[in-house]
Amino acid sequence: MNAIEQRVKKLYSDREHGSRWLVREAICIMHDAAKEKVTEQQEHIYMLREVAREIAQARPAMAALSGAMGLLMVGRKTPAEIAAAAARMLSDYDRMTTRIAQHAAPLLHGRLLTCSISNTVLDVLRACRQQISEVVVMEGRPNFEGRETALILQCAGLKITLITDAQAALFLPRCQAVVVGADSVLEDGTVLNKAGTALVGWAAHGLQIPFYVLCETLKITPRHWNPDEEHWLEEKEPEEVWPDAPEGIAVRNFYFDATPSHLVRHWITEQGTLKRDEIGTYARKIGEAMLALQLAP
Repeated sequence: MNAIEQRVKKLYSDREHGSRWLVREAICIMHDAAKEKVTEQQEHIYMLREVAREIAQARPAMAALSGAMGLLMVGRKTPAEIAAAAARMLSDYDRMTTRIAQHAAPLLHGRLLTCSISNTVLDVLRACRQQISEVVVMEGRPNFEGRETALILQCAGLKITLITDAQAALFLPRCQAVVVGADSVLEDGTVLNKAGTALVGWAAHGLQIPFYVLCETLKITPRHWNPDEEHWLEEKEPEEVWPDAPEGIAVRNFYFDATPSHLVRHWITEQGTLKRDEIGTYARKIGEAMLALQLAP
């Protein structure tokens, strides 16, 4: 297995990073693969398309992987063009959270609640820290990634309270807003994110507390939510939830859930605050790029 294949394999198994980190790594993989020395150009292009397809299909809940691969490959005819496009995409991608923070700043103040770990959310909250009095962080079972979120934000000078996921409804009435990231935003605005996000969305909706989704437009996908498509939600090993569970007890461990669009107050992106019909426009554009890569949306 060569270095490129090893890096792609790590995308499949990674459980430490949010989708933003994974997308950046995926673009870097394509850039480095395009820079490799391959004698035959057509063979090189074929290899790059296969790597892009494999990356696009690595994590079903993370639409930005397939979206980025589609937009990167569409219309590119040489490895040099792909390498140059990847470099531009990386440069643009690294500036996106600054633009998201600018659009989100008027809405984020006081005490906020967040869940899981999202590099986009972390960057935005750090940028807006002067107007945030406290961040309540859900711990994020079963891997407790909320603890890392809490530590990173504390190091940035924010006041932090870490809670178990089950306490969210107790702390929500004291918060001015809920702020989450997204692994995917479907064409109708449904949000796929860490399991537990939907429950917080429903609770915030009932309490009339704004629920904001911070994400790059790359995370928008032309797919529609289908409850029968459980593989989108990436079920992992039950032992993460209950090691040595007694025989006869079924333990389920889905990493993602679906938050209906009507629970979302705003989708805040590098292009500004989007409405549901605008999400559909981006979804169609990304869908066309995915089809060019011969990937079903």
